[in-house]
Amino acid sequence: MSLRWDPCVVQDASEFRIFLAEHVDHSAKTCLIIGGAGFDPRATLVAEQFSTLKKCKVDGIFFREERLLDQPLLRPSADKIEASIRGLLSSSKFPKIDIFSDAVTAVGGRRALEVIKGISFESYTDVFVDISALSCSVFFSLVFFLVSVREKNNHAKFNLHLLVAEQPDFDEAIRGVPADAASMLHGFKGPQSLDANENASILWIPTLTPGHASSLGKIHAFIQRRETPIDVCPIVPFPGRDPRLPDRLVDEYREDLIRWQADSRDFLYAAESDPLDSYRAISQLCSMRDTFFGALGGSQVVLSPVGNKMLSVGALLAAIEKNLPVVMVESIGYDEGLPAAKQIDDRLLKHVWLYGEAYS
Repeated sequence: MSLRWDPCVVQDASEFRIFLAEHVDHSAKTCLIIGGAGFDPRATLVAEQFSTLKKCKVDGIFFREERLLDQPLLRPSADKIEASIRGLLSSSKFPKIDIFSDAVTAVGGRRALEVIKGISFESYTDVFVDISALSCSVFFSLVFFLVSVREKNNHAKFNLHLLVAEQPDFDEAIRGVPADAASMLHGFKGPQSLDANENASILWIPTLTPGHASSLGKIHAFIQRRETPIDVCPIVPFPGRDPRLPDRLVDEYREDLIRWQADSRDFLYAAESDPLDSYRAISQLCSMRDTFFGALGGSQVVLSPVGNKMLSVGALLAAIEKNLPVVMVESIGYDEGLPAAKQIDDRLLKHVWLYGEAYS
């Protein structure tokens, strides 16, 4: 099986610092950083790294995601983080985007694209998307659009990079208040709608992470069709920092797994810290389904990456390569019990080089 991002350049924090010093900090380089400026303290990590560079030009666009719930405790934290980024990177903008157009319709991805579509990407040598403090619905649409620009615009020769501060325990601590209904992400609807061929078999690949049972239940109801059973292959993070996490997930999702008619034999195990592992697992499963169901009316694979950021990156790469629909439940707000003084370790930053000189 030939994969688009295999091999792929993935670096840890120490390697990325060397990469910045040796390949980015030059007078001929012009960089654009696209990230978030919400309450998540990881939002400042990339700005801190780039603020030390002396020769290259750095612009920034850091989105403020506006949701339906008022957040009197989290909003001051977001304001403080925005002020910190302004101090680190003076040539930055902080557009506000509405995640919902009304009480139901999630439009965060569309609103983010409206902001960046007017950018002249021909003027940049490198574009970095920092997903550490961006919601899944926003960064999926951003990366998909930037890959499309890189492929279709012969004058836009920028290197495309993805950055993420990998801290699964902090991802688990951020508890969203889910919307009432699931929706498909902008740019990820697949080759045809889920209702276009009601006889096609469906394989649903959700990511099992603590605290998201309610959202996954809504997604399952969204894709459920009366005549066609759904095959479910949940992604479970293993190996990872907590070797007992798979056991805890099975216990938390026990009733859901029974209702979905899935058991441990259906699990996809993917390394928690390696986005390429989940990417390869999903891509291989899709190829096998295409071969098996090609003569039986076809098959649709639906992804639902929730929680863990590194596993979400793997799902993103697979969704772009295989043109897969992605269904999520957006959050209308967040639990304000998030620890305000959570220690963020810059050694957890990871770099994935998606497009450019490395793949000439």
